[in-house]
Amino acid sequence: MDPLTDTAPQPADGLDVLVVDDSPEAAETLAMALTMDGYRVRTCHSGASALACIARDFPLCVLMDFGLPDMDGLDIVKEVRALHGNAIVIVMVTGQDITHTRVAEAAGLVDHYFTKPVSLEKLRQILPPVRPPST
Repeated sequence: MDPLTDTAPQPADGLDVLVVDDSPEAAETLAMALTMDGYRVRTCHSGASALACIARDFPLCVLMDFGLPDMDGLDIVKEVRALHGNAIVIVMVTGQDITHTRVAEAAGLVDHYFTKPVSLEKLRQILPPVRPPST
C-alpha cells in the first residue's frame, strides 16, 4: 500500500469506539458512559452488523462480547485482524468462560480481555485517548 495514494479509512477519520453486545441494554449503557467521557460511540448487536460497521467507520477500538446471535467473537476477531492487522484495538468484554477453547483462542488475539461486569475505570485505563476537538 502506498500511503500517499491509499484511500482506505484510517482510525483518526472514523469512529472512536464500537460497542458490540447482543444485549441492547448493556450496549447502550456502556455507550452512554463512554459518550459522557467524550468518545463517539456506536453500538451493534450481531457479528454481521459489527463487521459492517467496522468496514464503514473504522473505529479506534471495538469493545466486543464473545457470544453473539450469528457468530462468536473468535470469528469476528479473526476477520478484523485479517483485514486490519493490529490497527484497531480490540477489547473482549464477556461473561464467557476463558477456559472454553474458542474464548481462549479469541482472548489470545485481542488486545485486552475482561470478564463482565467490567468497571468503567478499567476500560478508561486502556482505551485510546479521546482526540481534542478540531479548531
